[in-house]
Amino acid sequence: MFCLFVLNVFATKPTNQHEKTKIAKLEIINTDSILGAMLGDSVELTPIVKPQLAAKTEMVKTQIKQITAHNEDSLSLPPVILSAPPAINKDSLARLSLILRKDQQHVDSLLILGNPLLIDLVYTGLPYDFKWDIKPDFRVLYYGQEPTPLGKLMIRQDKHETTEKIIADLRQGARDEITRTAFYLYDTMFDDLPSPDINKSRFITDKHLTKVKFIDDDAEFSHYHRKLIVKPERLGPWQYKATALAQFSENVISGNWYQGGNSNVAILGILTGQLNYDDKKKIQWDNSAEWHMGFNSVAGDTLHSLSTNDDVLKATSKLGIKASGNFYYSASVDFSTQFFNSYNGVNSNVLKTSFLTPIRLNVGFGLDYKYKKIFSLMVSPISFKYIYMSDNAHVDPNLFGIKAGENSLSEVGSSLTSTLSYAVSHEIQLDSKLAFYTNYQSVQVDWEMVCNLTINRFLSTRISINPRFDNTVIQTNGSKAKIQFKQFLSVGFSHKFQ
Repeated sequence: MFCLFVLNVFATKPTNQHEKTKIAKLEIINTDSILGAMLGDSVELTPIVKPQLAAKTEMVKTQIKQITAHNEDSLSLPPVILSAPPAINKDSLARLSLILRKDQQHVDSLLILGNPLLIDLVYTGLPYDFKWDIKPDFRVLYYGQEPTPLGKLMIRQDKHETTEKIIADLRQGARDEITRTAFYLYDTMFDDLPSPDINKSRFITDKHLTKVKFIDDDAEFSHYHRKLIVKPERLGPWQYKATALAQFSENVISGNWYQGGNSNVAILGILTGQLNYDDKKKIQWDNSAEWHMGFNSVAGDTLHSLSTNDDVLKATSKLGIKASGNFYYSASVDFSTQFFNSYNGVNSNVLKTSFLTPIRLNVGFGLDYKYKKIFSLMVSPISFKYIYMSDNAHVDPNLFGIKAGENSLSEVGSSLTSTLSYAVSHEIQLDSKLAFYTNYQSVQVDWEMVCNLTINRFLSTRISINPRFDNTVIQTNGSKAKIQFKQFLSVGFSHKFQ
């Protein structure tokens, strides 16, 4: 048995001569030669002698130039096969085959521009071709994927999908993702949409088109590729706007009306305007003016058919020079007066105000803080107050802090003015102005709040609340100053000019 084992070992062990012979007969095969043999007609394998990469690089560049030139001259030709010339070098680059393929597919541009995902999503439900008799494939369960036949591995099939198919798959994939992760984005169900059969028998009447111009798709001009030119709004330093408002109410009741009552009329007219200057650098100049005229009839007043309930003419001007950030060194001037007579009460001839009585003038110097066009707070450590009466014979001057026998008042103090103009929405506008003045002995506070509710382009509702406190007046009989209050609610015509 030992002899048989030794003979078996020597019989299976290769000799040195055998190994040398085997190596001498084989050569290193060039992979480029194998590729050339597969693409060409020859099956001869050429051994590598010495690689020459530079020569191969120049050959590939030459072939690419030939392909590019041929591609530019024959865009409309069918697929062309260009073969590289036989290898010149000893590395034997057998043959390089390149296939040029140009798919010219005409696609409707509306298919790409009309994206259904930019409108309200409608859930269409599950597909109707759902297969209930699906037989399980245990190979998929085991391997995790469908088995690939050997023929598909050997032969590569290029899939040339159309543009319509790619877009349809992309949109369907997006819908599937929305259905799985964000179902709340669907606006309605397909079954809840109105039926199109309702409008089948409905006639559409419209003007006929007299001039129709068709644009060729191959023309240079196309509205799909036209650039939308938006001209920027050039705002100058001057900005203006104005508002006219006329509101009234009227009630007529006969003397024998079974429920009783009194007839009355109320009229309110307001004109406002603004003219502002802003150079966007250092200077801001704000100017505004308003005129209020309000009249109403009072039951039981036999002396006056109409009484004045709102009469004021105001003009304000404020000049600011930028200091830092939102702060401005400012100087302001406020002017106010009235035109019509107002009386102390019903059936009274005692005047409280008259034409140009009083005339108020306030001049202030200080620092103004502005936040955009919404809020402004001006503090004036130095403020000059001036009041003038043109009729001190029929109007009591003590009502305005003027001593008896005099017709003017001038004093220096400090003031604070705060304004707010904020649009809560397109229909609601809030305006507020708070004015505070002190001569270091008494104070005067006037706060006016206005809310304008827009109904449509020409109709609006106005709510005005005006509390006021003034102890600068000269009190008689030991009385004290109290809070004054005025409130308006009116509906009527309004129009803006901008």
